[in-house]
Amino acid sequence: MKSSKKPEKGRTARMEAELEAKLQEYKAGLSEEEVEVLVSRTHQLEEYQSEPESEEALNKIPVLKREDISREIVPFFNEEMSISGVPAVFHEIETNGIGYVDVMFDLSGIAAEDLPYVGILQSVLGIIDTEHYEYGELFNEINVHTGGIGTSLELYNNVTRVREKEFKATFEIKGKALYPKLSKTFEMMGEILACSKLSDTKRIREILDMLKSRLLMKFQSSGHTTAALRALSYASPSAKLKDMTSGIDFYEKVAELLKNYDACRDALSEKLAALTRAIFRPDNMMISFTAARSGLAGMEEMVEGLKDKLFKEARKETPCIIRCEKKNEGFKTASKVQYVARTGNFIDNGASYSGALQILKVILSYDYLWQNIRVKGGAYGCMSSFTRIGDGYFVSYRDPNLGRTNEIYEGVVDYLKNFTVSERDMTKYIIGTMSNVDQPLTPAAKGERSMNLYMNKVSADMLREERNQILDATQDDIRGLYRVAEAVLKADQLCVIGSEDKIEEEKELFETVTTF
Repeated sequence: MKSSKKPEKGRTARMEAELEAKLQEYKAGLSEEEVEVLVSRTHQLEEYQSEPESEEALNKIPVLKREDISREIVPFFNEEMSISGVPAVFHEIETNGIGYVDVMFDLSGIAAEDLPYVGILQSVLGIIDTEHYEYGELFNEINVHTGGIGTSLELYNNVTRVREKEFKATFEIKGKALYPKLSKTFEMMGEILACSKLSDTKRIREILDMLKSRLLMKFQSSGHTTAALRALSYASPSAKLKDMTSGIDFYEKVAELLKNYDACRDALSEKLAALTRAIFRPDNMMISFTAARSGLAGMEEMVEGLKDKLFKEARKETPCIIRCEKKNEGFKTASKVQYVARTGNFIDNGASYSGALQILKVILSYDYLWQNIRVKGGAYGCMSSFTRIGDGYFVSYRDPNLGRTNEIYEGVVDYLKNFTVSERDMTKYIIGTMSNVDQPLTPAAKGERSMNLYMNKVSADMLREERNQILDATQDDIRGLYRVAEAVLKADQLCVIGSEDKIEEEKELFETVTTF
């Protein structure tokens, strides 16, 4: 039986007004003494939340010393080779007989206006009929013989050319299987890439409907990552590309196509088919393979078989030129909470990257941002990030505030200028940082990490320098990072996803306001 309930415009505002009336009614029924008790208890709670723990209590907790932490970097495994004429990077790791293969296709020759369609193509492949299988049969065939096959769009930023903002975007199809089943893995990859029935406009519409719904749910449940990406896209070409293929820009493209689907469905089908011919070519291909040395047996024939299925026609590539534009946007949803993101590139604004920034993420997450946004502000969470290419952000998660949170971000600079901790506390922050750096990894994750370092041009010397900067960091090093925070905030890039009332109250912060 279908529900008779329909979406109601302004429901959140109505419910908040009803709650406010209910609270006022409750307050009116209290005596002056009862009101004073509530006010007093609230003040006591705020004082308790602001009061630091005693040194005596904290010193009872045992803590490692810096000398207990190894200065050796976590090893990575990258061996360049050619497999059937295709550039490959082999990660020799013991995997208990499982081969992890990642076939990568360069997207640098795809025009910027076609990038959202690449995002749609990635969402369609693998869940649409092919020449030899209905999509349900395809799913079963893959799962009978392999550990799964999936597609993704990936971004790799060249850390040796950060000022030029050089990066590579790839369309990737990844699979895993026992060594004897790898030939089936390559066979099914070829089926998905070259034999999918992209003329099935009915199925494509079903996928777009599902995609739109999932994106909207993501914005409302995990809006912090969406808001941070959108704000970074105001100045970062790589973030802009990601937004165009999986973020808000992508959502808007999907919604537009669905709105006019009957008129554009044939053109969309042709566009997706043209993109497969442009992207999935042997001369546009690279392979990442994780296995023991014995797993390489038969790889030449398997790769050759995949190449035979791919498209060979010559094509004229269009340089992918991505233009960024600062917008400072507010996106209204039916939510009662906000995701408030403030971003900027600190290298663009004169600061530089240091391993100590990894410690700063821990400090902010457990002290300044945590205390002010989570403990006192009532948000569910708060995060920050500072990357090798200079992208930095502060973001809150399920936050009842908006303007107040933005003011707290502005306060990071003064907090760092006056940063004062004991050597014991500094060591604890470093240990917390190293626990993130030295996380245990599965064989698949070791291969993936190795390939990410290779594609991002991160060398062992860079990792060694970063590790030493973390282990040797002092209070003065953290104080000096105020320049990084200042540079991020100087960009004045703000994006908020949240309550229509809150965004309307703070509309002077935004250049544009949109309703999802």
